[in-house]
Amino acid sequence: MDTKDPLSAAPFIQTPPNKASFQLDPNWRIPVKQAKQILQIAQRFGLQQDPILEACGIDKKWLEINDYQMPVGHLYELNKQIAKLAGNEDLGLFVGRAAYLNIVHLLLYLSSICSSLRQWLNMMPSVLELGADLGKAVIVREGGTLRSEWRPLVPVSVSGRYTIDMVLSTASSILSSICLQPITIAKAQFTYPQPQDLTVLKQCFGDNLAFDQPYSALFFEMESLDFKLIQPVNEHSDTAPNPWQEYMASTSGDSVLRTLRQSIVCALPTGEMTIDTVADDLGVSRRTLQRRLSDRDTSFQHIVQDLRYQMALRFLSDNRLGVTTIAFLLGYGDSSSFSTAFKSWHGCPPSEFRSQ
Repeated sequence: MDTKDPLSAAPFIQTPPNKASFQLDPNWRIPVKQAKQILQIAQRFGLQQDPILEACGIDKKWLEINDYQMPVGHLYELNKQIAKLAGNEDLGLFVGRAAYLNIVHLLLYLSSICSSLRQWLNMMPSVLELGADLGKAVIVREGGTLRSEWRPLVPVSVSGRYTIDMVLSTASSILSSICLQPITIAKAQFTYPQPQDLTVLKQCFGDNLAFDQPYSALFFEMESLDFKLIQPVNEHSDTAPNPWQEYMASTSGDSVLRTLRQSIVCALPTGEMTIDTVADDLGVSRRTLQRRLSDRDTSFQHIVQDLRYQMALRFLSDNRLGVTTIAFLLGYGDSSSFSTAFKSWHGCPPSEFRSQ
């Protein structure tokens, strides 16, 4: 399943609206976990949490609710307040590295179902977004170069440099760790002006930096597509087994259904899984796939729903995965959509099932 090229062939340049014409949508939300990561960095700077929360209009009770979605505007203000109080504009770079460590468990799951970077890049943009109303990450192919590009929903004058730095720092950490061969960042560019101190930026991305650019992105070589991923080693332990592998091990029998489930499992986290994309991945027509399923007295939709349900049960048994992350792994746009679906299957929301 590594033959399909998932990358955009055409470049895209988005010019965010200027501050004067921009209106922040009050309905935009972001997982409160993002704020917690920023506050952890603030503690490293010796800053007190309560005055910062009050200054940013963040209710402390939000931090106590797992998978709570807070208004995104508070996150931008939180970044600015902490950077100002700490006297350190590199805040987003530190937060991005912390965010990477907090999704390592998720990355191990994804690495267990992919074999090369080419296939894994189908999922990387969704990993960087993970349900947040901050912007869109894309992987673009241009000539012999690839770029991981960040397309924000707000202009830099609203967000500051922090979200850009966070996303690109997380992407750099991912790219440098998931393959057997190191992926070298050939160039990093940013939409914001050049800072006075480039020390930490160079530590994260190398010396080839460009500022005041039309878009923010990391560039790396096309040959990286065929680099092999590091596969996690599953050893006997007290922790839950890898749900992907556990589920696939339980689906022995019909090779057609097994291959179909494998394709769906790989496609779900991309958020773009349909019967047509899966049929294309399997190298058959939609009609052929439907006929094969009809011969087995089942349907594509039934297979998808059963897989989601069975995988949900397995994921919820692993407390290291939050509900938002599980929703992403199963191809839902947000945690509320997943919660609604799970309640229809099991009669209770995921949080209640997990506490039983």
